[in-house]
Amino acid sequence: MFLAAVSALLAAAASAEAPAIARPRLAGQPAGDARGVVFFLESKLAPGMVAVGAAHTLTPETLARAQRVELALPGARAPVAVADRFAVAPGRPFSDADAALRDDYMVFLLAAKPRGVRALAADARPLASGARVRVLGPGSGNRPEQDAPGAITSATAERIEIQLDATTALEGWGGAPVLADGRVIGILQAAVPSEGTTRVIAAPIGGVLDALREPLDGGKGRRFAAFAPAAAAAPAAKPGKPAAAPRKPLIQPTAGKDTSLELSIEYPRDGAEVASTVCGTFVAGRARATHGAPRRFDVMLVIDTSRSTLAAAGTDVNGNGVVGEPRLGGLGSMVGAGLTDDGDSILAAEIAAARRVLAGFDPRSTRVGLVAFAGDPPGYGGNRKPAVTIGELTREFPQLEHELEQLQAVPPLGNSTHMAAGVDQATIELTGLRGARSKPDPDSEKVVFFFTDGQPTLPYASEADNVRAVLRAATRAQRANIRIHSFAIGPEALAGPIAAVEMASRTHGYFVPVRKPGDLVDIVEQVSFANIEKVTLEQAKTRVEAKPFRITADGSWAGFLALEPGANTILATAVAEEGAKAERRIEVSRVDKPADATEPDLPVDLVVQRNRLLEDCLLIARQQRLDAERERNEEIRRALQVEIEREREKARERADQQRKQLDLEGEDDDAE
Repeated sequence: MFLAAVSALLAAAASAEAPAIARPRLAGQPAGDARGVVFFLESKLAPGMVAVGAAHTLTPETLARAQRVELALPGARAPVAVADRFAVAPGRPFSDADAALRDDYMVFLLAAKPRGVRALAADARPLASGARVRVLGPGSGNRPEQDAPGAITSATAERIEIQLDATTALEGWGGAPVLADGRVIGILQAAVPSEGTTRVIAAPIGGVLDALREPLDGGKGRRFAAFAPAAAAAPAAKPGKPAAAPRKPLIQPTAGKDTSLELSIEYPRDGAEVASTVCGTFVAGRARATHGAPRRFDVMLVIDTSRSTLAAAGTDVNGNGVVGEPRLGGLGSMVGAGLTDDGDSILAAEIAAARRVLAGFDPRSTRVGLVAFAGDPPGYGGNRKPAVTIGELTREFPQLEHELEQLQAVPPLGNSTHMAAGVDQATIELTGLRGARSKPDPDSEKVVFFFTDGQPTLPYASEADNVRAVLRAATRAQRANIRIHSFAIGPEALAGPIAAVEMASRTHGYFVPVRKPGDLVDIVEQVSFANIEKVTLEQAKTRVEAKPFRITADGSWAGFLALEPGANTILATAVAEEGAKAERRIEVSRVDKPADATEPDLPVDLVVQRNRLLEDCLLIARQQRLDAERERNEEIRRALQVEIEREREKARERADQQRKQLDLEGEDDDAE
């Protein structure tokens, strides 16, 4: 009895000292694709605990590609747990349009109970301001965990704000648990430097607890792949590329029922003879919503041109078939050493994204201007301004295209990042304040697209003061009814995103994180400016939809459609944000042509769309082959399991027979 009690006490002590957090690693993926931490939470689901993290650290698409996530203690290599299923439907990053902080969670169903960890209990009861809490974060070496103590400054069912006792570097802590009296009350989402300490923003744990009341498939969970976008609804993501997110218009549609919808099929023409590849027949068109009450927009594109933007974007931005890399081996990794292809820099990606944004606007209703910003510390750069207007607000988009091209060709405007100056310069142009080159329109809706690859480093020496300068500039923009949509590009910008997050939040805009600079153009392409909710393309008789299918920012769409030999009716339908619907049909005839036959009547501006779709098609085919191979392996495994059970049963029967025989032989020996 005594020994049992001692054993129980020792086990309890070991459990109390065991770590409760781990770092996720994606199977078969680069280590950098998994960020933040997860913590183990007590649960009624088998095996008695789940792993909880933040939705903004891992996307369902990324998890679907990896198929499995391994959880390792900070500083350790060997995983303590493995998961390939969600326990509940994954939440959404708080930076998504219309997403709440409370929704930013992911809950993993563990394949087996991990050893050497402890599970935390949760407490969703509200806490008053001043209550003491601690953030449990990753440690290093012999300390797998560390605490960051503080006090609650405000708490609601949607948001918890905490002032830490001291300035604490919280990079890589996303998803960490916030504890009060040893119980989890929230999930760390963001951190803000604040007057010599750190202000923490957390999502209440109530969102996770509510979701756990309705676990997926009765508690058995659902594989990651089930939450990847369907190929028919969104293109397959390129390896290392973000999958398409649900479209949300950055410029909101006019309310009302006076919306009309223009829908056209631009290729092929009605009555044409078309060929079919292994992917199907290429079809492209455009959808655009128009409103009875005209609206005018003034848009400023604000581009970071600091020296750091000369670094490699990591992809073939200019589409010449070469991916630019730093010159001179290791020395070439320094910013300013140049790339093997200067058209593949972060600045080139910003400009390519700006061009993609520009393509989404109608010059009849929208003026667009261009601001560049950088900056130099005192004593450098002479009298060079940290932010300048490159192009005033104009409807002459070709002129703006030329100015974007020139911007890429000139040296950087500075060595540092004066984000506040960039915001203020855009405000000056949009409102027509002193020094503006643009003629103001008091009745226009004013929008800023702000691209940066860094954190604010000017006009002060203090990081906190520089952030405050950006927040003041954003407040000035908000008072002028300007909405800022910010794009934080690359690891440095996302290591300290508070300025980009808050400038969007304060002006009721959207914050868009871009982990890999080369993804910027693709991410911008996923944003809708045409006020279109949905476009579908199908063969009218078979009702088979196009796959793959893409819709771009300006309402252009394209897809590959499976057609039958002979006559076919192609049907395109579109729905606007306000509910207006449109439908277009054309008749084409599918004919057999050589596999290498060209499409002589395909417009040049559609060739790029077709080539992207071909890449998507190849990725889908590859994924289907992998899925089929996994299914075959699973069938073989199940068959082997059945065979093993059959042989096991036969072995038991033979053993019983032998046992009886041996018993009889023993009795005969005794009789003799």
